Amino acid sequence: MNINLKMKDYIAIAAVSILSFPLLYFIMLFITGVARIEFDYGEKENDESKKVEIIQHTAKRDSLAAINSRTFQAIQKERVEIERERSRLSEQQKRIDLMQQELKEQRENLKKEREKIESLVLQSDSLSAKRLKDLSKVYGAMRAAEAAKILETLPDKLSSQIISSINDDRQKAKILSALSKDKANRISKILAPEI
Repeated sequence: MNINLKMKDYIAIAAVSILSFPLLYFIMLFITGVARIEFDYGEKENDESKKVEIIQHTAKRDSLAAINSRTFQAIQKERVEIERERSRLSEQQKRIDLMQQELKEQRENLKKEREKIESLVLQSDSLSAKRLKDLSKVYGAMRAAEAAKILETLPDKLSSQIISSINDDRQKAKILSALSKDKANRISKILAPEI
C-alpha cells in the first residue's frame, strides 16, 4: 500500500483534526462525569437558563485536594487539642497559684504560732525556774530532817533540782545525809552524772 499524500490532503486532515478535537474532548468530559449540562426550568427562561458547566479536575489536583483536606482536618484537630491543653494548663496554673497562696498563709500562721509557743515556753521556763527557786528557799529554811522526809516522797529529778537550787552548801549536805541511802545515792548520781 503506497500512500501519496499531497499538500491539500495534509491541510484537510489538519482541519478535520482541529475541528473534531474539541467535540471529542467535550464528549470525553461528559463520559467521565467531569462535565455536565444543567437545565434550569425556573421562571426565567432566557439563554442563560441552559448552561454547560465544565468542572476541570485532574488526578493530581484531586489527590492534592484530598491531601489538603486531610491536612486541614488534622490541623483543626490539633488546634482543638492545643486549645484544650491550654485550657487545662491554665486551670492547673490557677490551682497552683491558689495552693501557693494557701501555703504562704499557712507558713505565716505557723511562724506566728511558733513564736507564741516559744514565748510560752520561755514564760513557762522562767516560771518553773522561779517556782523552783522559791521552793528551794523553803526547803533551805526547813530543818534537814523535815526537808528529807518530804523529798523522800518526791521524784528523784525534782528532789535533785530542789537540792541543787539551795544556796547554802551546809544545808544541802544536811538534807542529803538525812535522806535514805538509796534516795541520796540516786540524787547524787543525778547531781553529778559524770562522776
